[in-house]
Amino acid sequence: MSASTYKTQDCAKQWEVLLLLLSSEEKNIDRTTENEIDTMNYFYNNEGVKYFRKIMLQWLHEMNLSYARKTSESDTALKCNQVSFLWRQQGNDKYHANLVDDSYQCYSKSVIYANQNDTEYALALANRSAALLRLKRFKECLADIDLSIASGYKREMLHKLLLRKADCYIELNQTKNSRESILCASKHASSLNLSASQMAEFERHVRLLERKIHTGEDTHSLDECNVVLPECLNGVNPQFNAASMSIELKNNDTVGRHVIAKEALKRGDVLFSEKPYAWVTLPSDDPVCEMCCQPDINPLPCSSCSRSVYCSEACRSTAFTMFHKWECVGAQSDLFPTIGIAHLALRVLLISQYHGLPTPMSLAKPTAYELFKSYSQVDKIDIYRAETPDFYRMFNLVTNFDKMNNTDYIQYAVTATMLILYLERFTSFFETFESGPLNDRERKMFAAGFMLRCMGQLVCNGHAALSLSTYDDGTGRTVTEREVRRATAIYPSAAMMNHSCDPNIINTFYKNRLIIRCARELSAGAEVFNCYGPHRAREPTAQRRAHLRAQYMFQCMCSACADVEQQQFAMLFAAYACQSCKGPVLWQGKKAHCQHCNADFFPEKALAILDRAEELAFQAIQAKSPQEGCELMQSSYRLKQQVWYRHHASLRAAADRLAKSYADAGEFSKSVELIKQNIQSLEYQYGSFSVEVAHELRKLSDVMLERILNAPRNSAYREWCLETHKIVRKAIQLTELNYGGWEPLVRRLVIQERVVGDLVQDTAAGLSQTDNIHHILHYNLKI
Repeated sequence: MSASTYKTQDCAKQWEVLLLLLSSEEKNIDRTTENEIDTMNYFYNNEGVKYFRKIMLQWLHEMNLSYARKTSESDTALKCNQVSFLWRQQGNDKYHANLVDDSYQCYSKSVIYANQNDTEYALALANRSAALLRLKRFKECLADIDLSIASGYKREMLHKLLLRKADCYIELNQTKNSRESILCASKHASSLNLSASQMAEFERHVRLLERKIHTGEDTHSLDECNVVLPECLNGVNPQFNAASMSIELKNNDTVGRHVIAKEALKRGDVLFSEKPYAWVTLPSDDPVCEMCCQPDINPLPCSSCSRSVYCSEACRSTAFTMFHKWECVGAQSDLFPTIGIAHLALRVLLISQYHGLPTPMSLAKPTAYELFKSYSQVDKIDIYRAETPDFYRMFNLVTNFDKMNNTDYIQYAVTATMLILYLERFTSFFETFESGPLNDRERKMFAAGFMLRCMGQLVCNGHAALSLSTYDDGTGRTVTEREVRRATAIYPSAAMMNHSCDPNIINTFYKNRLIIRCARELSAGAEVFNCYGPHRAREPTAQRRAHLRAQYMFQCMCSACADVEQQQFAMLFAAYACQSCKGPVLWQGKKAHCQHCNADFFPEKALAILDRAEELAFQAIQAKSPQEGCELMQSSYRLKQQVWYRHHASLRAAADRLAKSYADAGEFSKSVELIKQNIQSLEYQYGSFSVEVAHELRKLSDVMLERILNAPRNSAYREWCLETHKIVRKAIQLTELNYGGWEPLVRRLVIQERVVGDLVQDTAAGLSQTDNIHHILHYNLKI
């Protein structure tokens, strides 16, 4: 294969082929004495690799030609007013059909694709502001209106946009601003040559807004409230950057650097509050700000490409200066989804350059090798003092290169070589890269070696930034909440925690900030443990250890792995029920027997019962009435109870489906009992304060509230109100512990608690305000 004949229909897939080719060619590299600079010197000086560099450069050009263009009538990596107009028209159709959410999505795409020095951009923003007003996202609506006007919105339509602005201010209780906007709109309208009917319509709209100001209608904004982040327990530790005064960083030959409690800690105590050194957002259907990782944003796109979006002009400007001006061409070329973790390694380099590399004390020679050595020869504990530049903490994270197989290592080195080619040929990065006394070649060698080093560090120190996302099932009645990975980031201080399959901390995220809380009481001197992924409640010991060896290259000896009696704990939740005593049946090789009575298990009968249960569940979905569906789903569930152990995860799922059927049929008390049953099982598997229990409590609180809203005032009514209030408060406690009080779900639960609290007071006073509950709740109650 030659560089001149290199062609492909799918360039992105060819990167894996290139990696395999190069790693197989260079698999015999001796790495016993070299560091990252030695490796990259080899890749720059070896004649065979130079040939492959030509192929890599050709591949980069092909990626740019294939993806940095209009790829279809509805998508483009660059700006295209035709594509923007298409989406705006679709948005108009959705808006007129009263599909406001759908129209908003279309208008957002129109904004993203529009050329920002053209009126199409202003029109897209203005149309999106109309959808935002209907969605009660008033602050975002105001931002779109202001940006539309600044971008040259049509003068003959400006008076309408100013009235929309006044409407937003009214909803936000900013009377002075609303009156000023109405006055501006009136002055502008009088300067236009409006027809009599147009002027009459305008004046009618003004009167409606003025009446709205006078009546002071109670409006319910869905805009984010001011967030107060929790502070580290007893303040920030100057000896341990971003950490609490109640913990400290230690080092020994047995476990290396690790974190211990200096004093007794209790559940919920904040141990870390750390901004990442670097981060990259992940591909998602829901827009995430490239700069601060804020999810569910009103997207503001890069001014040049259509692949990067931000939550505000401030974030867009900062991101461009910090890293996006070097990444924009790569984003257009679809480079970063192709190279995975290497994108974060590139981002580490760009952010390090933005902040400036620390000046070394002295160099024996002005070479990349000597600069690497100077950054490495530091005290690995002292660099965590708050006054030490962040770069040293990042640079001195472990890489595990000494334990890594050659193929993986060489593939990382090949990727670093390709990224240097990208920066050389597609950006002007090296014209501004400051690296002390190094010449141009040594600067590039340092950048390549640093990115190679980062790839090793990120594999064993990277952190997934999570947030809650809510999905509607399409019926308008039921929603599903689940954790979604928004970004991958590196937190050097939090990375000092060692792993346990039974961790004692909880990770929460506010935008890209990591806030770590204590998950349970810890005594002074106890080690603080994170979980690197494998958890005792989800996988048996052998499987956890295998995963940890593969990625992190150590044999786990945590308390959960060392406990012989708990090695098969996770398997209980996939166990069959003994046909004699209903105890858990586990497989050992090709045979299965009960863990309680040791009876043999015959799977043929169990599988036949499950087949029949699935047939009934399918019939339940097709049932003509909710009552018939409940009866069939109940029959299916009872059959599954005969086959699966009582804590089986699939039995919980079956109980959940039956609970939903009961709720849809209005039999809320039966639904409540099934959810309570599931909560007990989840507490057994994950613990009483786990995120899994938090989700189930949220579900239970919704069903209980539905029961109250639909119940007659019988003898059980007050007890139901009291129990619901207790469950909602518990749901708030656990959701805030696991996700943070800034999550919209927590705010909705707090509103729910107030509603139920009012009902409790009403029942005590003998009052009845049930008819007003749906007015008090400013969102649609969904299970």
